[in-house]
Amino acid sequence: MKTLILNGSPRKNGDTVSLISIITQNITGNYRIVDTYRCNISPCLDCRYCRQNNGCIIQDEMQEIYGYIQECDNILIASPLYFSELTGKLLDVGSRLQTYFCARYFRGEDPVKKPKKGRLS
Repeated sequence: MKTLILNGSPRKNGDTVSLISIITQNITGNYRIVDTYRCNISPCLDCRYCRQNNGCIIQDEMQEIYGYIQECDNILIASPLYFSELTGKLLDVGSRLQTYFCARYFRGEDPVKKPKKGRLS
């Protein structure tokens, strides 16, 4: 079992990281933590490349996350809420998931072959 954990906190030792630490002590299988504030991930540019093509035209660390999304069984999003919203860098990652929406609703494809379980903390 593989779990992808998206950490949206800008603080290296904050409450969100403490929560992730507790969660990872109880996870069976492999897990990968993506610290979005320390990744080179640009937001979606709405270039509409993904309406016609598989993937995203922006070549950055999000390409690696796309690969892990395909492999993993679980996705956990952990983030503080600022002004009733996820943090900015986590929203950048979320905007890049547009490629999956376009695959399903514009190209009529199943973007993720393996079903996922998800949690939001």
